[in-house]
Amino acid sequence: MRLKIATEIFKKLLEKVIKIVPSRSAFPILQNVYLSCDNENFSIYATDLDFWCYVEKRLGKDVIKEKGEAVVFGRKLLESLREISEPLLELFLEENTLSLKTSKGKYQFLTAPPEDFPKREDLPQENSFTFDNRLLIEMFEKTGFCVSKETSRPALTGVLLEIRDQELRFVGTDGYRLSLYKKKIDTGITKNISLIIPPTAFELLLEDVKEVKIYFDESRIGFEYDLEGEKYLFISRLIEGPYPDYEKAIPTAEENYYTFEVDEFLKSLKRVSIFARAEDRTRMVILDLKEDRIKLFTESVDVGRGEEEVTGRYVGEGMEVAFNALYLQEILSHIESDKTTIYFSSPTSAMKIIPEKIKEDEEILYLLMPMHYE
Repeated sequence: MRLKIATEIFKKLLEKVIKIVPSRSAFPILQNVYLSCDNENFSIYATDLDFWCYVEKRLGKDVIKEKGEAVVFGRKLLESLREISEPLLELFLEENTLSLKTSKGKYQFLTAPPEDFPKREDLPQENSFTFDNRLLIEMFEKTGFCVSKETSRPALTGVLLEIRDQELRFVGTDGYRLSLYKKKIDTGITKNISLIIPPTAFELLLEDVKEVKIYFDESRIGFEYDLEGEKYLFISRLIEGPYPDYEKAIPTAEENYYTFEVDEFLKSLKRVSIFARAEDRTRMVILDLKEDRIKLFTESVDVGRGEEEVTGRYVGEGMEVAFNALYLQEILSHIESDKTTIYFSSPTSAMKIIPEKIKEDEEILYLLMPMHYE
């Protein structure tokens, strides 16, 4: 291996894959990255055995002098590149040492045998479709915050991606709250699909790219970007199901409902929730609903009492509903609409939160379970 490469290009390529390189591992080889070059392309590959990340840059025959491959400690390599101020460096392999050479210095990294590094996974080819990358990120952001952090129910730690009836759905839930984002789109996939994706997979998506190609099979999902002179792809293992039947949890009754301005209500909620029990992470707040008055209140022996009348319109039977203020704040902070409506079946049933529709081809819905209150 011998080539000349711009320091900034090398650094940016490595930064794309370094996210999945473990700082510590029972398998030390996984702390390395796999570098390779052929006659025209330079590539970097990394894996932690749950994710596989690969980036390739077309450099041309004049830049790559010798083909080759090397396995080196990933984070130390990136640390060095970030400290090198010279715009161009030479990269070459001599026996078991990979050298970075500039006009002022030479930095040598010990290498591991390439045959010891896990083989690269190929993208699943059974099914694929192209999707708006920015919308994909948005759908995850509006659902991923609801997934569970508890590993006792693995399916709930992932985001459910469903394809059915020319509709793409994202679902996230931890059993206490649920988010559902539906988007009308013809993916070309004719059968119903249900995939549970680890949130980390979405953190590897590139932000400033218009389109992404998505591949999947029964156990893996892959995302591929074709950039100008560069290819970036990663593959993730899927989480085993089954995913709970979330549709059964969605209440159908809509006789009792409260419509309000999101920003104003959110400000009131933040002010009142300050008075919830200081040691209580749930920050329980009660919503007192009457057609002539809507009030938020909470109290605790160690802080005091907060109470505030809130604006909006309530229609239905009078009731008091207790809820986790932090959960509701998080839901409301992900709503772009100026107005939203909460539907109530009873003080002990799930609250159904539906933002005012902005786009005709999409639907967003949230559920929040109430808390026990006497």
